[in-house]
Amino acid sequence: MTVQIIEVELDRLEDLWSDGLSETYRSYVEALSDHDPAVRPKLGLAASLIEVGLRLQGLGGRAAPPPTLLMGDLCLARGSRLLTEAASKPVQVAFARAIEGLSASAASGKPSAPVRELLLHAFTATE
Repeated sequence: MTVQIIEVELDRLEDLWSDGLSETYRSYVEALSDHDPAVRPKLGLAASLIEVGLRLQGLGGRAAPPPTLLMGDLCLARGSRLLTEAASKPVQVAFARAIEGLSASAASGKPSAPVRELLLHAFTATE
């Protein structure tokens, strides 16, 4: 089942999978060992897609070229959809706040905590 979920979600993103998305996914799934095994693949894929999407968009740096921006948008959209399917409302809100905080830091030129640290922390949200 995990393989089926990943294959469906990676439609048009296969190059990203071989370019580091697979390692990012594995690290999130391992970090989510205290979550329900049935939702771990979706949660891990959501977080990894969001992390890669933010990187592709060049958050805080020079604007990425249009095709790369669109690929980043696709990653963010799929990651968000997966979160709505598999995560609680507090976790969804925590992810949105983490992304907002990263965007605000990038816009102001201020440093931010690492993306992965923020997203892993978002998984602990309960209210």
